[in-house]
Amino acid sequence: MRSLSIALVLQLVILSGCGHYSTSGRTAGDIKRIAVPYLENETAEPEIEIEITQRIIEGLVKDNTLKVTGEEDADAVLEGSIVEYGNVPFTFSNELQADQYRLLVGLRVSLLDKKQNTYIWQDKIIKKHANYYLETTTEQTYEKALEDIYRDIVEEILGATVQEW
Repeated sequence: MRSLSIALVLQLVILSGCGHYSTSGRTAGDIKRIAVPYLENETAEPEIEIEITQRIIEGLVKDNTLKVTGEEDADAVLEGSIVEYGNVPFTFSNELQADQYRLLVGLRVSLLDKKQNTYIWQDKIIKKHANYYLETTTEQTYEKALEDIYRDIVEEILGATVQEW
């Protein structure tokens, strides 16, 4: 009976050491304010960097974990560029006409800790796609596909910036 009690106590001690573990080594307390300057646009798609940057800022403001500020007041800076934009035929009709297109957007982003002058994460590649039909009678239009991509990009950036802490 005594060996059973000792074994139970040892298991509790071992399990209590597993209560909190973080692979990032950072806490939300390290970074309180973030700057999001406009992303660079390395694609031929005009002004896509403006829309995506604004969506990221809106997502951070809505999340409310970090305060969005200018670079001079920020603890961290989200920087990056849009490296891919594509709008390519995806499915074809029997007459070999494009029925459905695939919209692709790719980013390369980094999060710089200004206090430590080191990257929290660097050169993270985010690639999102959505399909849409040319027929305007369908629910999935070009605009809806683009909205879906923007939403997915913001969710992934929020996940890497806030939720992984």
